[in-house]
Amino acid sequence: MTISLDGAVSGANTARRLAGGGFSPGNLRSWLIQAIIVFAAYYIAGRLGQASAARSVSVGPLWPAYGIALAALLRLGNRMIPAVAAAAFAVSFHNPTPIAVVAGQAFGTTFAAFCGSWLLKRFSFDNSLSRLRDVFNLVLLGAVISPMVSATLGVATLYLAGIEPYAHVANAWLVYWMGDGTGVLLATPLALAFGRSGLPLNFSLLTEYVALNALLLLSCLAIFGFFGLLDTGQDSLTFSMLPFVMLIAFRFGLLGTSLSTLLIVTVATVATGNGEGPFARSANFTNAALLDIFYAVLSLTGITLAALIAERERAELQRDELVRRQAIAQVQEETNKKAAELQDQLAHLSRVGMLNTLSGALAHEINQPLAAIRLNTETALFLLMRQPAALQDLRETLSDIREDGKRAGDVLKQARALLKKETGSREEVELNSAVSDVAKLMHPTVLKLGVQLDIQLGSPSRPIWADRVQIQQVVINMLMNACEAVEQNDRSLRLVRLTTSFSAETATVTVTDTGPPISDAEIQQLFEPFYTTKPGGMGLGLVICRSIVHAHQGKLTAVRNPKQGLTFTVEIPFMGLQPAQPLG
Repeated sequence: MTISLDGAVSGANTARRLAGGGFSPGNLRSWLIQAIIVFAAYYIAGRLGQASAARSVSVGPLWPAYGIALAALLRLGNRMIPAVAAAAFAVSFHNPTPIAVVAGQAFGTTFAAFCGSWLLKRFSFDNSLSRLRDVFNLVLLGAVISPMVSATLGVATLYLAGIEPYAHVANAWLVYWMGDGTGVLLATPLALAFGRSGLPLNFSLLTEYVALNALLLLSCLAIFGFFGLLDTGQDSLTFSMLPFVMLIAFRFGLLGTSLSTLLIVTVATVATGNGEGPFARSANFTNAALLDIFYAVLSLTGITLAALIAERERAELQRDELVRRQAIAQVQEETNKKAAELQDQLAHLSRVGMLNTLSGALAHEINQPLAAIRLNTETALFLLMRQPAALQDLRETLSDIREDGKRAGDVLKQARALLKKETGSREEVELNSAVSDVAKLMHPTVLKLGVQLDIQLGSPSRPIWADRVQIQQVVINMLMNACEAVEQNDRSLRLVRLTTSFSAETATVTVTDTGPPISDAEIQQLFEPFYTTKPGGMGLGLVICRSIVHAHQGKLTAVRNPKQGLTFTVEIPFMGLQPAQPLG
């Protein structure tokens, strides 16, 4: 791609947008402001580069304008190509060369800057220069490869116009390439950092920065002969400015070290142009080469160290963030563990409370088989005393004693399971069997309250994977709520239905009552903690039940019946459809 084609396309698109009204005045104003800034920056940098005494027509030891052009395309995109081309043409126009040479040099600079920005973007270049890979890419692609394009096109233009003789082409190309490459190392980091990362506003840090630069300026003036020092030893003193650059890069980052490097470059360029300093002793070509090397070393040291510091700070931030997240995760894990323990304790207290309510019924259930055992024992003794002993009758009586003992033991076993603080582990649970045991346990209470309990058990396809005691706790809670809800009805209307059903994926328990009407607002609050409609209730029963069901990956819902009362529904997936989860 050539700059002339890109410029023509850009100009045509701009004209079409202006003509068709698709380019808003605000966007045009923003583009013009940015273009003017780019033009002015390039023009000033170009005129400063032309001021170098070692420059042969348009070839000199330092060309910061090329670094400005590359930074403009990196920061603002290819829409700044017209501004770069215009500025390059305006700068070259000051040279006593034909207009064709001026246009050729402007084209070469613009096209090379476009190539450099395109290459850097292809390698994911970050304009913040906060990574070592970005510094490496800027040096290789921006300061080495792209200046080859500008040097080749620029020197070719001078040679074809007869301005640069063939014998000097190699030296001219080398100085041209070194000048543009050094311009990239000096001007591009400064232009990229300017406006993005500012100097510290803290008074003490700002004072420190000014003091360091004052010392740096004094060192530069002394080394480059402004104080009339002897020439001997000045060459070795040149790189004594590196510690200043390194310290400033460490303390103040990319913008701070770029400004300080610019200070050194200014002093060195002025001194060399006036024939002073260690880089004004040899031929022009040698002076230019040494000066460019000096600038490159200073700039590379500063931006590399700034990138290292930025990477270290970013790594520290990432480490702190990782530590913070790990701490939060640990606290969250401990919180969840304690919440699960509290939930288990609440569930246990709820079971104890239910058994306290059922204590009278439990006593009745145990007393019945115990009374039967006592009566059958007396009967057995009577049969043994008969002569001859009625063995068949004795055998039937002992069988009755065994069955009554088993019935009393089952009641105690169920009560003991509910009273245990620790629930059992997950296992295969036949839902109909668990519900039937609950119905037997609730039978005395149902009779006492005069409730008609209708039990309809569906045909199970397979067991569920659950904690049997917890599932029974949920069913007991729903049945007790239903029985208490219909207690005030006429005896003929004290109806409660307990049903189970099974689909392909879930097992369902439904408890339906004919209790008093309930409002929508009350339904919304049923599962809220501490909400209760009972005079002595705590408002935790349904909350605990829902947490138990959720721990089994199920759902507990309540809906209003068409006529009166509520229907509570528990849906639990079959085993193998969900992982076991702790309560809470």
